[in-house]
Amino acid sequence: MKHCLLAALLYSAVAAETHRVFPQHHSRVFSAYKEPVARIKSGDTVITRTWDSGGTDHQGVWHIPHPYVYPESGNPLMGPFYMEEAEYGDSLEVHLDKVRLNRNYGYSSYRLSPAVLHPNSIEGLYRNFYGQDAVRKGSASLIPWDLDIERGVARPRLLQKSGYNFEIPVRPMLGCIGVAPPGERVETSGPSASHGGNMDYNDVVEGATLYFPVYHKGAYFYIGDGHAVQGDGEGLGNGVETSLDVQFTVKVRKGRRISIPRLENDRYIVSIASQPEFNSSMDMAVRSANSDMIQWLTTDYKLTAPEAHLLMGTVVEHKIATYFGTVTAMIAKKYLPAER
Repeated sequence: MKHCLLAALLYSAVAAETHRVFPQHHSRVFSAYKEPVARIKSGDTVITRTWDSGGTDHQGVWHIPHPYVYPESGNPLMGPFYMEEAEYGDSLEVHLDKVRLNRNYGYSSYRLSPAVLHPNSIEGLYRNFYGQDAVRKGSASLIPWDLDIERGVARPRLLQKSGYNFEIPVRPMLGCIGVAPPGERVETSGPSASHGGNMDYNDVVEGATLYFPVYHKGAYFYIGDGHAVQGDGEGLGNGVETSLDVQFTVKVRKGRRISIPRLENDRYIVSIASQPEFNSSMDMAVRSANSDMIQWLTTDYKLTAPEAHLLMGTVVEHKIATYFGTVTAMIAKKYLPAER
């Protein structure tokens, strides 16, 4: 038996391939109707790059003349990647082997959304603190950032300074990640939902493993919208936008159906729930995240329903990934039994 298992593991290691995929085109939608940029198998690894949200690559080449002007709505995506074994009812496991900066600059907006502030905190918020065309021609709402790849820090090019050394450790993340949505839907890379999408969740970083429900044969997996760093809630309406080098390894989990995206890292298991932004006060997403976590605990960890509810009621943590949009339910692994 040991020899058979060893042989199977060796065959799997030999059979798995590494694909280097660097498309010179992009998708602005999550869709099962796009021509795949690559066809890959369970266990394979992909090495690729993303452009920033405005369509600029690691060499400073602009691939989109007028980002966010129709039809270029949403973030440019790399994909789709077609998973040969994936079918409806499976789940797709994606391990982020590498998510790293590949250039020395980025950009963000310079003001919090007024939707997350009291009215008396908004005075002066929309004065132009930087200037026209600082980042993108025709825009006065963006501020450039310098990214020190060697030191791993980001610095905004502030015009008004207090003397404070404004230097932030980077934590590169993918704002957009997911599969083609259910049915015949085609979703732009603006919203997020059960297929993933523009979740803007700042724990989607190197070392994390994500799980997505598969709605179509092939899954049609996409990534994009790199951020050098972003706070909880995405209060600026963006992170520090930049291009990224990305390596990921995929596995198809046959018959392991899930309802919404999940994430696992060294410390937590996480249910990621989304709702249409600004349509309600996050209550829909909170209910979805909590319900999925109960399902996860009772199905994979074999807790009884009372055990799962008591654990949730005493140790659950929540993170606001985007204000009014994506919310997570998190359980620290130290409280969990081994999966059975």
